[in-house]
Amino acid sequence: MVFSDTGIGSQQYLAFRAGADARIQVINANGGINGRRVTYDWRDDGGDQSLNLSAATDLVEEVGVLGILQAPGTGPGSAAYLDEKRVPVTGFGSDPDWSRHDNMFSWLYLGEDAATTWGDFIRSRGGTRAAVFNVELNASGVTFNAQYLAGLRAAGVEIVQGNWGITPQLTNLAPMIERMRAERVDTIAGVITPPDLARLLPALREAGVEIKVALLLLGYSGSTLHDYGQALAGSYISISFQPFENTAVHAEMQAAMRQYEPHIQPPTQDSAVWGWLAADLLLRGVRDAGACPTRDGVVTALSQVRGYDGTGLLPHAVDPAPDRGQTNLCYSFGRVSDDGTRFEPLEPMCGRRVDLTPDQ
Repeated sequence: MVFSDTGIGSQQYLAFRAGADARIQVINANGGINGRRVTYDWRDDGGDQSLNLSAATDLVEEVGVLGILQAPGTGPGSAAYLDEKRVPVTGFGSDPDWSRHDNMFSWLYLGEDAATTWGDFIRSRGGTRAAVFNVELNASGVTFNAQYLAGLRAAGVEIVQGNWGITPQLTNLAPMIERMRAERVDTIAGVITPPDLARLLPALREAGVEIKVALLLLGYSGSTLHDYGQALAGSYISISFQPFENTAVHAEMQAAMRQYEPHIQPPTQDSAVWGWLAADLLLRGVRDAGACPTRDGVVTALSQVRGYDGTGLLPHAVDPAPDRGQTNLCYSFGRVSDDGTRFEPLEPMCGRRVDLTPDQ
């Protein structure tokens, strides 16, 4: 496993390892894979793509791992290397590299094009003029925002500021707020973390700037509500799996998190689901590769998976290999309640695909 245990934005992914570990523990408790116990090793890439490459290289060449669980964010650093070595990789397909390498498998892809889904949602809630943020120094976020901006524009959302860098606790908000007031911004979107949005929204309210839509892409978690719920009241969040409020489908995972990862509180965290799914998908390939799996055999087995539902956590079954390169068009959404204590589920929404032109 390679993930950002430290570095900018790492707090959003800390539960990834716990979710993966919980899934592995459940599988081992039920006899393992083809009668063999599953173990894993992990490395911290510090949120840096070059460190992601060195971490993956160490796991492949020194530890001799069969496959890689890749957390979101810095995967492009090692994508070409892992393809060259034919190492199977699973995780959240959070950048276009997941669509360019046939050894990488996900339940959701951000392909080479864009989708109007987030823009359609913003328009449905009254948003028209957006400031689009990115965690500063996050190269993957810049790549993602290019697709994100294209989708918003195609949905009719005017971009006042695109790829606006924001760093936790360091960014001076005053110039941002003044610019947003002058430009009549009514929407906050892009890659912005809950702590940053929780600083920004109250400051905007105090300055008299009316924000109709503040849309998070990360932080669908009980800990977000505990730490920032009141400041985020009325904001929205995009969800890529069955909402936690659908408690029946999350019962197995939540029970496993309580048994094997009790230190993760609350267990309802989006990155924990991503870790659970990454482990489940990779081990599906290991199981299907037979009694003596090889890296190439696991890649072949994963290429043949059809109708994957992620132990019931996905809103619809997917075909990881055939779906590669197809940008996901459908998401669920939630709203932070007015008292900041809960997420209120909203209707899922599906957008349309948008081709990227060279200037996008």
